[in-house]
Amino acid sequence: MRLFLCNLAISVAIRAYGGDVPGSFFDAQVDWKKNKDSPEYQTYTSEFVQFNNHFHIDEKSGCYALGKGEVTLMLVIGHDSGTEFADVKNVFSDSDSQEARCFVNAYRGLKTKVPPYVPFVLQMGFE
Repeated sequence: MRLFLCNLAISVAIRAYGGDVPGSFFDAQVDWKKNKDSPEYQTYTSEFVQFNNHFHIDEKSGCYALGKGEVTLMLVIGHDSGTEFADVKNVFSDSDSQEARCFVNAYRGLKTKVPPYVPFVLQMGFE
C-alpha cells in the first residue's frame, strides 16, 4: 500500500466549527494544524486507517497508476442526523493532477464511522 502517513500516516483534525465548514484546502489545513494532536484525533485516525486498509480504498481506485507525484487530501466528514454513518462531504486536494482528481473522487461520498465532532477534517497523503 502506498498510502503514507503525514504525522503518523493519516492526520485528523477535530473541531466543532459552529457552522464554519472549510471551503478550501487551505481552510481545512489550518483547522487540521490547530487540532491534529488531540486525543480524539489519535483515536479516530487509528480507526480510519484500519477502515481504509481493510477496504483498500486507495488501491481499488486505480489512482496510483495515473501519476507518480505526492498528493495530499483534506477530507471533510459530516454526519446528517438520523443516519447511521457519516460521509465524506467534500475533498480538497493540494494539486489538480489526474491522480489527485482520481483520489478526490474515490473518497468523496464515502460512508464511514461517525467522528466525535462534525465537520471533521482528515488529512491524507499519497505517494
